[in-house]
Amino acid sequence: MKRLLSSVAFLIISSFVCLAQTDESRHEISVSYGYLTLPQAVDLIGAVWGEVLGGLYVGIADAMTPGSAEYPKRIDNGGTGSFSLQYLYSLNRTIKLGGTVCYESTWGEWNNGSDYIEHYPAIMATSKFMWFNRDHFGMYSKFSLGMMLVLDGKNEEKPTPMPAGQASYVCMEFGGKTLRGFLETGWGTQGIINFGVKYSF
Repeated sequence: MKRLLSSVAFLIISSFVCLAQTDESRHEISVSYGYLTLPQAVDLIGAVWGEVLGGLYVGIADAMTPGSAEYPKRIDNGGTGSFSLQYLYSLNRTIKLGGTVCYESTWGEWNNGSDYIEHYPAIMATSKFMWFNRDHFGMYSKFSLGMMLVLDGKNEEKPTPMPAGQASYVCMEFGGKTLRGFLETGWGTQGIINFGVKYSF
């Protein structure tokens, strides 16, 4: 675990090292919001699977002893989506390396009256590969890999480390040379759809 975290930190820090000086923008900082993320999917699958198992359990138990079965299940759940802050350094016209930090939370309620809330901070090393980059429009792919912590909002359980990652295959950015909006489609910690703004300098 320590070795993996050290490797992620090294990749992020190394991206800040300037390899050369040119007139082009070498750095970019972006903020974004993503929806239909991996934690949201896990939460939703858990709710659906709970309904299936709960129905099966209640059906069998009730057939054996009518009125005795009660299976805990989620009756409500939701989430914030993923908020991200990202820094990238341009190695050349095609490759950019850096890091991304993300945060989101999910919550829900059980049919026995109890509820839950979980927080998911994550840090990932990120690579961006430009397909092409014109004055006002560009397309690229982006990949991230790192670590996420699952934090119990009620402090009833210890933090649980989990892998974090994002694979965004088809992405586009539009605007000027300094300030651009972007839209990314993929899957992972930042969601199926991730959009935001970036500043280059």
